[in-house]
Amino acid sequence: VRGAGIYIEDGNEMHNSIEYNVIICPWALNDPSLHGCTVPGTGNRESDTSVNQAGIYTLAATNDLIGNRVSATFNGMLLQAGGIGRGE
Repeated sequence: VRGAGIYIEDGNEMHNSIEYNVIICPWALNDPSLHGCTVPGTGNRESDTSVNQAGIYTLAATNDLIGNRVSATFNGMLLQAGGIGRGE
């Protein structure tokens, strides 16, 4: 599996508890063929490529992320809220 380990998409996911997950990318980001857990060539450059590929990617700032562990991803967690705290 490549891309984000946990992907909270459009901001409508609110008031959830995402607790005590472990996300590990098994491939190195500098691997010439696998490129880590990035997914080159998709339409979502912000979440899939090494621009912002993350173990936890979310657009919603209204969730509880507690005790999660992320290893060997470009970013551990990326919160790209963009002012949509109550969803789109």
